[in-house]
Amino acid sequence: MVRIRLLGGVGATTAGGEPVDVGPARSQAVLAALALSAGTAVPQWRLVDLVWGDAPPRTAARTLQSYLTRLRTALGPGSIRRAGAAYLLDVPADAVDALRFQRRLDAGDAAGALAEWTGHPLAGLTAPGLAPAVDGLVERWLAAVEADLGARVDATPSTAIGPLTDLTARYPHREGLWALLMTAQYRCGRQVDALAAYRTARGHLVDGLGVEPGPRLRALEARILAEGGENERGNLPRRPGRLVGRDGALKAVEEAIAGYPVVTLVGPGGIGKTRLAIAAALRVDGVDGAWLVDLSQIGAAADVPRAVAAPFGVTETAGRSLAESIVAALRSRRALLVLDNCEHVVAAVAPLAQAIVEGCPDVQVLATSREGLGLGHGHERLLTVAPLDLPDAVQLFEERAAAVCGTADRETAERVCARLDGVPLAIELAAARTATFSAAELLSTLDDLLAGGPRTAAARHRTLRATIEWSYALLTPRQRGYLETLSVFPAPFDRAAAAAVAGGDVDVLDELVARSMVLVEAGPRFRLLSTIRRFAGERLAAAGRAGRFAARHARWCRDELRRVQARLAGPDEVEGVARLDELWPHLRAAFAWACERDHDIAYALLRPVAAEIGLRGRCEVGDWAERLLDRAGAAAPALLAWAGKRYGMNQHPAGYERLVERHGEPDQPLVRHGRGSAYQDYGTLGELAPAAAAEWRRRGDGLLAEQADVDAGAALLFTGRFVEHDAVVGALAERYRAGGPPTLLNWTLMLLGYSAACQGERERAERLFDEAVAVRVPDHTHSPNKPVRARALLRRGDRAGAFGLLRSHVDELLDTGNMQGTCVAAVEFVTMMAAVGRLPDAARVLGYVEGAGMLDVEVWRAQVTEVSATLTTAGDQRRAGRAMSHDDALRHMRAVLDGLLRR
Repeated sequence: MVRIRLLGGVGATTAGGEPVDVGPARSQAVLAALALSAGTAVPQWRLVDLVWGDAPPRTAARTLQSYLTRLRTALGPGSIRRAGAAYLLDVPADAVDALRFQRRLDAGDAAGALAEWTGHPLAGLTAPGLAPAVDGLVERWLAAVEADLGARVDATPSTAIGPLTDLTARYPHREGLWALLMTAQYRCGRQVDALAAYRTARGHLVDGLGVEPGPRLRALEARILAEGGENERGNLPRRPGRLVGRDGALKAVEEAIAGYPVVTLVGPGGIGKTRLAIAAALRVDGVDGAWLVDLSQIGAAADVPRAVAAPFGVTETAGRSLAESIVAALRSRRALLVLDNCEHVVAAVAPLAQAIVEGCPDVQVLATSREGLGLGHGHERLLTVAPLDLPDAVQLFEERAAAVCGTADRETAERVCARLDGVPLAIELAAARTATFSAAELLSTLDDLLAGGPRTAAARHRTLRATIEWSYALLTPRQRGYLETLSVFPAPFDRAAAAAVAGGDVDVLDELVARSMVLVEAGPRFRLLSTIRRFAGERLAAAGRAGRFAARHARWCRDELRRVQARLAGPDEVEGVARLDELWPHLRAAFAWACERDHDIAYALLRPVAAEIGLRGRCEVGDWAERLLDRAGAAAPALLAWAGKRYGMNQHPAGYERLVERHGEPDQPLVRHGRGSAYQDYGTLGELAPAAAAEWRRRGDGLLAEQADVDAGAALLFTGRFVEHDAVVGALAERYRAGGPPTLLNWTLMLLGYSAACQGERERAERLFDEAVAVRVPDHTHSPNKPVRARALLRRGDRAGAFGLLRSHVDELLDTGNMQGTCVAAVEFVTMMAAVGRLPDAARVLGYVEGAGMLDVEVWRAQVTEVSATLTTAGDQRRAGRAMSHDDALRHMRAVLDGLLRR
């Protein structure tokens, strides 16, 4: 029996699965029209309407006959029968995939229906009369997908974020998909992303349909805002769990924060420092936000500044270290910084905390550690976190036992808690055993093991370690071995990762979860408490197995990056970046191991993410490249180019020259291209970019080659060669429109918009800018989207929206030190202030733009030519602006925008 495919394109196969040639597009349309009504006669006039729509040619009837003849020959005798003036495709309905899809839906088998769906109906085919049928199929599929994803959002929301991100990009006007995406992101703790999704959805609805979001989306946004506050409030978990027995400690922490710039909570592992710090941070008044930095995943002191910089998006800037950039970014904030798990990197945390409190008068630090930071009495207050009193300890034990459906009488609970000295983690581990142990077994095993704790450790620490050893001793040999191998994961991991690294017997993972040795999170994803991970890691090393499993972990990272790399270079870039964010702590640990022991793997870990330096400012990749340069061998030119990319990002040519001087090869094409970027020498950049692109392609690094192609186009724009630019960049935009990635499409459309503006074609420029802004790019992507969107809002009369959006962009620039982004923001600020009559403010920032040399470039000069002519009487303001630094200009813009928003 012949089978007909309509989903994902039109085709047919024989009973044996051999493909059938069904002819050209019009012939395929005839087949589709008959297949959608398989077994039912379709009148000839109706077929003509379906295939050609409202304007059929005069020869439509005769042409239709030829297509029917061809299809009969291809599909076999009797496949298409004539019934008077009508035609019938004589196959069972189940022979047509689209009809099977509908039958399964009608029968309530949504999963089966979705399994039938292999792509957009009639993909690649134009048949105007069939459009309603196609739309109906897509609508039914979307409804089924929404129902399926709705169930996934309820069960494991993190697994739904990727598909929903893709679907909202493809169907931006479907509010149900946006609601599910917002819900999934919020349930995964990504409140900022959920609110950003609402704003994106509203933009699509308002710009595309002229309507505001419906009640469902508005209510969801209001609920998220009400429960969590805006993203500017920080990144603390909003539901940290109930804190038992710490009311007095909370009050003491609040009083200490009011009197000291640094408060450090000290105590042994498992005493509850982190939970107390988060609870206290959530209650602090008088700050704009509180940010948590977990240092437990940091393996080296040198990585501390980068971990602190990450929540704020801070990167190095020209002429100052990352620590200095952090201080500069926080100087104008009123913030609470929670530095958690400092004990193994105190030597690096202490000077950074000192610099922050000395340079940022409105920033306070709350740290947790097993020892103080050593900042002295004037700056640091130490608070020792004590064990729980017996009544509180018993309450905690009973609550945790009830959570695992275990029980213990009050006397047993009191004896256990007394033996555990009120250490919360030890109590929670003991309570987890109540589901499988009787009271006598619990006490007997506890007493036996505690008696053998290491006598050289402090008493509290000895109790906790003994408790972990006790829980470890209760595991089977298979469970112990598996727990040890899991210690190579520095961050949460999924089941597939466990299978790849620790071994295929993943059922033991669930057993470890049931015994509270492994925690399970949404996804599901798994993680080990830092104390348990360290304990298990010690056992792994003692057994001589640490190197083998660290190598497995590094190879797993390499393989995951290969899969992610394909998404980063194509239309699924948003999903690829989200996955890369999850992988990053694993990648960091894997590279640290490989850099010392396996240079081939270290290089393979760097290569897929090298383009991220320019795309999203992940300058850490440049650090890694420098570390590997001494061991690079034949790979040195690529490593030198990657290491140098960050100097181009922050326009620090001196740093780039020192790098090249240390590692040689100054005339290599990739190195020369990097020098042109660092100096912002567009003439040289334009000459060298084609050679760099060719070299990257020769090496198999397509995304880096594409970036070099965009550099070549940008150089044409910035040197005023607009006609050549439009031809080159226009071709690039078409390439990225067809195959992605979205970021490069966004960039090329922006370049074309600026070119049109420079040539006086304002309407075309605005259309290109609007198209660029509509492209959905990953979070943290370098793009002028916000200032361009702010300009569009002002043009439409939404002053508050325009000022608020530009204000938020200025904050980002203060955090990141992005010089190129500052140029765009300053130019937009000047034109916006002139448009609303704030001429002195416009003149002051115009002076900064002039003093920074930005107007030497025709593109930026063209943006402010008209405005500059109106500001000739504001000479004093312009002269004052020329003396402003990069940060001064940004702070001035922020102050002006704040004043406008308060009016």
